[in-house]
Amino acid sequence: MSARYYDVVILGADLAPLSCAALLAKRGFRVLLLGQDDPDPSYSIDTLRLPQRPFHHAFGHTPVSQRVITELGLGPTLRRPSRSSEPPFQVAIPGHRFDVSHDDAELLATFEREFPEVRRPIEDFHKLVQRVMQAVDGVFARDLVIPPESFLERQRFASARRAMVPVRLAEGEDLLSEFPEGHRFRSLVSLPARFEANSDPAQLSPLLLMRLYGNCRRGSIPLEGGMTGLRELFVQKIQAHSGQLRFDERAAEIVVQRGEATGLRLAQSGDEIACGFVVAGVDIAALARWLPDRGALESLFERVGEPMVRYYRYTLNVVLKRAGMPPGLGRNLYFASGPGASGSQELHITSQNLDDARSLLCAQTLLPARKVEDDPEYMAKVRDTQLEALKELLPFLSEHLLLVDSPHDGRPPDGQHTPLNPFARARRGPRSMRPLYSYPVQSHLGLCALPIRTPIKRLLLCNGQVLPGLGSEGQLLAACSAARVITWADRSRPWMRRPLWAKIET
Repeated sequence: MSARYYDVVILGADLAPLSCAALLAKRGFRVLLLGQDDPDPSYSIDTLRLPQRPFHHAFGHTPVSQRVITELGLGPTLRRPSRSSEPPFQVAIPGHRFDVSHDDAELLATFEREFPEVRRPIEDFHKLVQRVMQAVDGVFARDLVIPPESFLERQRFASARRAMVPVRLAEGEDLLSEFPEGHRFRSLVSLPARFEANSDPAQLSPLLLMRLYGNCRRGSIPLEGGMTGLRELFVQKIQAHSGQLRFDERAAEIVVQRGEATGLRLAQSGDEIACGFVVAGVDIAALARWLPDRGALESLFERVGEPMVRYYRYTLNVVLKRAGMPPGLGRNLYFASGPGASGSQELHITSQNLDDARSLLCAQTLLPARKVEDDPEYMAKVRDTQLEALKELLPFLSEHLLLVDSPHDGRPPDGQHTPLNPFARARRGPRSMRPLYSYPVQSHLGLCALPIRTPIKRLLLCNGQVLPGLGSEGQLLAACSAARVITWADRSRPWMRRPLWAKIET
């Protein structure tokens, strides 16, 4: 049996909507989550489960993560390895390869050995990063709505800002101005940020650059199954508190009455579900398609501008013999190749052992949106280009290759495998890539792009576009903020309305 009325219906199955659903279910709200065709974090070829993208998440080492872990009771699972193994990440650039340590003294000694000519600027930069991390931690440790909109929310946010350790950062300031143009240390700092942010890398402010670099240094907690394993943890928590999940179902239209979201219509059955809140964990472009009148969002776009796609995330999975893995290769590597026929390539690579004989490299790169959308031949070449870049990092890769595949380029896997079934083939291709947007307006310390509240009452945003420059930390902040808005809201109206809508189906 299922109720036809829910306190909250959440659309999407990414980190932000899943976290929001778990928090609200834990707080006693009747929650329904619809998958909205959000792709599974992994996919199958024969008996292999391959990731849709590299998994690197500082889950457990930031204030907002700690709040989510504590409230959901995830500590026994996620805190067991209190620190990931050294190093938290590596950087490989032409002429240099670094283990970026947790330990400041060890890290600075490494840089002094490699870059003695800029020892003092490197030391000053890391002191500034430390001050910024402490200041931002102090803000994010509070249970705030970010971005704030109501009078009380703005007051609380302003109070948190005043309590920050004084950090003055001019808009557009070059934090690395003391380093010569083209210096390798610039790449070492910027490479992790380019891949960890959910926005156009060109828009990363000095604050965001330091926050992302600092979070990467904190490292991630190894989690079996990667993003799929993390999703399962949230699913278990939602179900444990009587929340419902329908990953294979989606909404066709959000019902709006007198400027207020009152429910939605399901795509498969056409049934209507009434609810107190609708939380959109999908891109704003998808949300606009489900509204009866797209003009309802025009006031939002007039205020903050409309996001534009600049890049797409492309993933290449490489299965190889374990003998082909070079010694010292860590779980998490940011790599920039030397100039080749296709220019320098930048990759984020995660590695893991599949069994005693095989290892997996999951490599991600950012593809310019114009090339993807305007050049029909471009996508067919990306796999080979990225594979050649990997061979620069692993010179003997060709001798140990077992399988090469991307779920995004429309090509079949290279290597021995069973032919893909029609369903699997249908879910592959460029449309499966995640976009990165640029934003005309970034407010509140340059952290926020889109608001939690939309012009439609009781329709909230909870996605990677709210605080895009913060990456996964921004998704958790959006989830906590949306849950806070709903928790604070007057619940008498939905509770009064429920008897009029509630139906029990057998």
